[in-house]
Amino acid sequence: MSDANNTENLSFDFAPDWARKSADEYASRYQGKNYDERTGREERPERTDRPFRRERSDRREGGRPERPFRRERPEGAAGRSERPFRRERPEGGERPERGERRNFQRREPVKPLNAEIRILPNQKSLGSIIKTLQGTHVAYPVKKFVSMFLENPQACLVRLEAKPDTDVTFWSCKQCGLVALSEAEIAQHLLASHLEDFFDVTQEPCEAPSGTFSRVAKCTLTGEWVGAPNHHSYRHRVAELAAKVGMSERDYLRTLETHTEPEAIEAWKQSVTTQTVYRLKSAAAPAAEPAAPAEGEEAPAEPAADTRERYSRDQAEAIFRRDLLPTLIAQAKHVCLPVSLAQTSPSLPLRILLKYTLRDEQNYPRSLFFALRGAFRHHKFTLFRGNDARGPEFVANTTLTPFTTEHAVAEIKAAIDYVSAHPLCTRHDLLTALKESLPELELNTIARQIAFLFQRGHIVEYYNGVLALPEANPKFCKLPEEMKREREAAKAAKPEAAKPAEAPAEQPAPEAEAPAPEAPAEPAAEVAAEPETEVKPEAPNEAE
Repeated sequence: MSDANNTENLSFDFAPDWARKSADEYASRYQGKNYDERTGREERPERTDRPFRRERSDRREGGRPERPFRRERPEGAAGRSERPFRRERPEGGERPERGERRNFQRREPVKPLNAEIRILPNQKSLGSIIKTLQGTHVAYPVKKFVSMFLENPQACLVRLEAKPDTDVTFWSCKQCGLVALSEAEIAQHLLASHLEDFFDVTQEPCEAPSGTFSRVAKCTLTGEWVGAPNHHSYRHRVAELAAKVGMSERDYLRTLETHTEPEAIEAWKQSVTTQTVYRLKSAAAPAAEPAAPAEGEEAPAEPAADTRERYSRDQAEAIFRRDLLPTLIAQAKHVCLPVSLAQTSPSLPLRILLKYTLRDEQNYPRSLFFALRGAFRHHKFTLFRGNDARGPEFVANTTLTPFTTEHAVAEIKAAIDYVSAHPLCTRHDLLTALKESLPELELNTIARQIAFLFQRGHIVEYYNGVLALPEANPKFCKLPEEMKREREAAKAAKPEAAKPAEAPAEQPAPEAEAPAPEAPAEPAAEVAAEPETEVKPEAPNEAE
């Protein structure tokens, strides 16, 4: 019989049987027990009846001794607990904010510069090579001249020309010829580099800062005091030092360290007891005439006071931007400047384009090679290739002309026959052979006779002293001493190429040096030239 037919169980309480019981029965189960409020689980005491764990050496008889859990450190080495968990802050420095620890700044990718670029020789450096070739009959390799220019950035020019239908514009500084891609970059360059060209800068004494300063900042790069953040000169000082080290103000602020010691604050106050005063050079006012001395008295030799108006740094920059800056900036679609100057441009796309162009010229010179060939042909020099049509190219100030020895004198005929029978001989070998075959003639007489053959191009003399007969492609080879020097130079250049490249320092250009015509062992001395802002090659480029 079901519960529905049982009259004793009829009621209006439809809850289950376990819910009809008293709550005290269930509460008694959990009395005297502890529960974790976070997890709701019962906290049980640790077991103490677990068996003792044996050591590794006791597990089996004859086993190897137990290896220590942690490797022992030598004496004097810091342990794990002695090493700091994070980098220690400098003494007296403040803890950086959380946002400065992980300073991730997403930078926009650098867009390639849409412009044509060519590497050209400097006119002054090219002129020294032209004079060298005009004073000798020796044949020099064109590739050697190309490498001489590429090794001296001051002797090369870079020509930049914006492609048609593009918005690329080159902004240049009229003072030094520096080129950038925006007017703001050139304005910043003029303020940083050429402000003192128009203002006289002097240091005059002033009173130390007065007020309450709790901390001062110091530059970790230059060691100079920046100042107190609550002083009015702090912002300008940060901008000045940031421009000095070539960093943005945001990046430069990370290099500062803060000092709170009274000695540091006093040292900063003593360092700013002088102020920088700017005076316009073009606004010099005449000094007041001194009073005439009395009779019998000598005029006092006192310097005249400077009556020009004094300006602070901010005032001088404002005057420079308003009156002088518009007259010192030029814009154009094509510019030409020295490579050493273009490498210091503030525009990153321009520097990247120049860097890869120079790298390509080092591997396979095209622009500079054709420019030199055009200049040599313009001056009526002879260009020819040695050994075959794809051999090394040479330039000489002679015309290759074969010589017939039918009616020649004995010494000339002997010289032609010896070079024909002994190709790739040297001048020393030729003179020695002629002296043996013609003992009745003096060595000076023989040398004067064969000099005629060299000057008229009947015998080709290379820069290393090798001789060859004039042909469509005269024979050529390098001497063992020359090949040994090249191998040693290549080995010495490998470790230097592995080092990181350093920023080129601006140095004054040395005077150009021309090679000695009587030293055929070396093709030419190192060529350098002073930077020029606008130089064109003496001859147009000619490509085959």
